[in-house]
Amino acid sequence: MFDITRPEVAYLIGLLQTDGTHGGSLDVKGKVTLELAARDEAVLPRLAAVIPCYTSIRHRTRDTNFSKAYESVTLSFYDQDTRKALAALGVPPGRKSRSIAPPRQPFSRADYVRGVLDGDGSVGFTAKGLPFVSLVTASPALAEFFCEVLQEVCGVARTARQNQRDGVANIIVVNTAAAKLATWAWYSPDALSIDRKLRAATQVAAWVPDPANAARYDIVRKAWTPEEDQPIEEHSIAEAAALLGRTEKSVSARRSRLRGSAARAAWLRSIQEKTIQ
Repeated sequence: MFDITRPEVAYLIGLLQTDGTHGGSLDVKGKVTLELAARDEAVLPRLAAVIPCYTSIRHRTRDTNFSKAYESVTLSFYDQDTRKALAALGVPPGRKSRSIAPPRQPFSRADYVRGVLDGDGSVGFTAKGLPFVSLVTASPALAEFFCEVLQEVCGVARTARQNQRDGVANIIVVNTAAAKLATWAWYSPDALSIDRKLRAATQVAAWVPDPANAARYDIVRKAWTPEEDQPIEEHSIAEAAALLGRTEKSVSARRSRLRGSAARAAWLRSIQEKTIQ
């Protein structure tokens, strides 16, 4: 029923996982809804064309905790076969914020990520004018997948660790990495997307650093390995930098950390020896 290698289907799964609701049961009655702000309603008819059953689109105005007379538009459908097919692709009934995960089948990754970011992500510029793309998710599997995408597409390492206060992962990339991700996920002006996110992503993708600071933004942090520590101790800073392909500043900072760690370890051993005596 759904070919998730198709861009529009992969996008639909990502958006339903993050902004949609699947109520009821697969065995009896149930309903899938996708509610968006009225300003974003243009994407809903395009999504309805992807769904192989009858759908309805309705407008609604209500007061919320954040806004008076909030206007929204909701896409809904009830068809049991369609809901079962979506559940098999990762849109199950019930609360799903922590359980959603990328589809197990091969799928269009850029389009799926764009759907996820249109739902629970942000794209734009900071107050200082720096481009960013971010995702907030309570799903460990989705956070881990997004970090893998950032490594593959942007060449940057991020962790999927959840914060203690909210139990969610807030993952962000800025500057050159953000521009690369926006170019990859929002790869075409015709790609299915929420219009305002597409406009923001297009601006982020077009961002280039100030020539005076260009080198700074092209630096990708590379984790140190134990094998690299030995040359640091055996050679001068300049020699170690040449051997390892790193800057002298980076090598100097690493040497200071290693010697600081060694000094702390020696101090702890001396304390332990005195305690034993």
